[in-house]
Amino acid sequence: MRALQATTSSGRQGAYYLPRDHAARPLPLLVFLHGTGGKGSTALLRFRALAERERFIAVAPDSVSTAGVWLVQHGTTGKTEDHLHVVNCVREVLALPGVRLDRAQVLIAGFSMGGGAAFYLATHEGIFSAFAVLHGHIVSEGMGPRRVPGWLSTGDRDRVRTTEHMRSAAEHLTRRWGFPDLVTRVFRGDHTLGDEELGALIAWWRAR
Repeated sequence: MRALQATTSSGRQGAYYLPRDHAARPLPLLVFLHGTGGKGSTALLRFRALAERERFIAVAPDSVSTAGVWLVQHGTTGKTEDHLHVVNCVREVLALPGVRLDRAQVLIAGFSMGGGAAFYLATHEGIFSAFAVLHGHIVSEGMGPRRVPGWLSTGDRDRVRTTEHMRSAAEHLTRRWGFPDLVTRVFRGDHTLGDEELGALIAWWRAR
């Protein structure tokens, strides 16, 4: 795991991981956005073993805010710094020697507030082929034109993002906004990201 060179105005960066022998063939890419109060390097620790076993590149940017809050919705001046930082982090890793991308499998996923940011970016940035919202909140205001496959999950004891909330969000995206391919899953647990949930997410993504 290595630190990203792209740096926000607040001095935050993020981290990435390349599996061994990554130059042998084009690889899928996972971009993961941490939850409130988090950091990319800490979040990436959860993905290293999966990335090595399943053979994918993992990138985990930091939010600009030192509180770990993501602000990605376009304002009057255009793209936010968080939006630009995520894009710059991805470009940095893809420009590394030997890195080749399997463009059919580029997932952006996020936990809690990072999930809402992941959804937003997937609807705006053409590089992403799927999104995942893990215990997160989806805001349709400002949503972009892209309609890519998605994953929504939560815990059966999560009081922040309840089962009903996530299922309602999926129904809203399907019926009102025309998302054609959404998966909703509920796992045992509260507002935390467990190993079972992570493993199921990666299995769903890699099987696509």
